[in-house]
Amino acid sequence: MIQADLLGGAPSPANLHRLFFALFPPASLRDRIARAAGEVERLHPSGGRLLKPDRYHLTLRFLGDFDPLPPSLPEAARAAGHAIPLRRFDWSLDHAGSFGGNGVRWLGGPASDGLQALWSDMGDALARQGVRVVRQGFAPHLTVARDARAPLGRAAIDPISWPVDGFALVESRPGRPYEILQRWEAA
Repeated sequence: MIQADLLGGAPSPANLHRLFFALFPPASLRDRIARAAGEVERLHPSGGRLLKPDRYHLTLRFLGDFDPLPPSLPEAARAAGHAIPLRRFDWSLDHAGSFGGNGVRWLGGPASDGLQALWSDMGDALARQGVRVVRQGFAPHLTVARDARAPLGRAAIDPISWPVDGFALVESRPGRPYEILQRWEAA
């Protein structure tokens, strides 16, 4: 089994490799998401910083933080990605909120049948490849602000329909743009 969580304690920030599967909103939606995030910030000031739209994503499966990145993990994750049946579906962002005291504000919505199926299929495909994912529940959200000092209860936003037609395997390193290791698109 490939261990996909913290290895050997907390990785050094400079050498951190974060690996995850994600959905990225199409460019046509990023401005609408940014406007919704700005409106939430205007109505409910957080004291935090809004993320740039090119950072917007929904994490489907977090595989872990590593120092160093095990060489076999990206290949096993790619093999899992190839085995996932992908059907087009829509997901809707309809509210904003925050997670406890971690300083994160987000936009989210209930998991549509398509989103729930993709998340479940991905977990099954990773398990078949021997990748043990970090255990966490699925709370579909898109982070829009960090370092928020004020928590936010559920706040309605004008719904934003997100047509999902693909997902990506992503590596994230401090101070660098996301590196898309592979994309998969619905036929």
